[in-house]
Amino acid sequence: MSQAWALIFLLPFLLQDDPIAAEALKGYKHPWADFGDASTVTLKETTRRPDIDATGNLVYKDMVSEVTWTVLHAAGEKTTFKVEGGGQESLIPFFITLPGWARGKGELKGTEELVVGGVKRSCQVTTISLDADKDAGQVTTISKSPEVPYWAVRWRVETLLKGRPNTSEEERVLEVDQKVKIGDRVVSCVVVESTVETPGGSKSVRREWRSDEVPGRVVRREGREYRNGKELESSFTQMEVVRYRAKR
Repeated sequence: MSQAWALIFLLPFLLQDDPIAAEALKGYKHPWADFGDASTVTLKETTRRPDIDATGNLVYKDMVSEVTWTVLHAAGEKTTFKVEGGGQESLIPFFITLPGWARGKGELKGTEELVVGGVKRSCQVTTISLDADKDAGQVTTISKSPEVPYWAVRWRVETLLKGRPNTSEEERVLEVDQKVKIGDRVVSCVVVESTVETPGGSKSVRREWRSDEVPGRVVRREGREYRNGKELESSFTQMEVVRYRAKR
């Protein structure tokens, strides 16, 4: 199981009671929200790993594996999964609520224009601030448009150290209604690009094709990492759903 996939489920969770922030978060769903017992998805994951060839040269090989996630029990905000892959099996509980970056106090910030699928869209901007005036805090910016069929056109969270930007993570919708075939079925996907930047020049970029029809809501993923603007050859990862069964 790839670290990128696992991290989707390992964020801290909470409830949001600030009315402005709650309005900005409307429509957000955990990837496994609404999927009931016996929902399952099998993923083919590709990772690029260094190796030494017969002549002693460094080469990179793509390693392919399959992982299956199955909902054993969904009860309110808690879901228990069975995860199978590589000859191993484990049971993992998760809470299906809002992620950690949703914490704080909301404030309306006007509008901005963002391009989705080559079309400019006017978006309402809201910030959610948490301890921004303390030694460690965070600010989340959410841009929403009723013309884009996804909960947010863009969200960005910055962590702060003594009021100055430290790390950042951003998701932005690139396209809507892109068709992806899974077996003999075709699903409509929203294409989202996620970028994470950390001090020291490290950056990871992940592109995902997402659909509410598929358990886990990620149909395909491509990931790359960069250091000081240069792509790391061994960092490429890819995932695609090969089969699924959705129970609601």
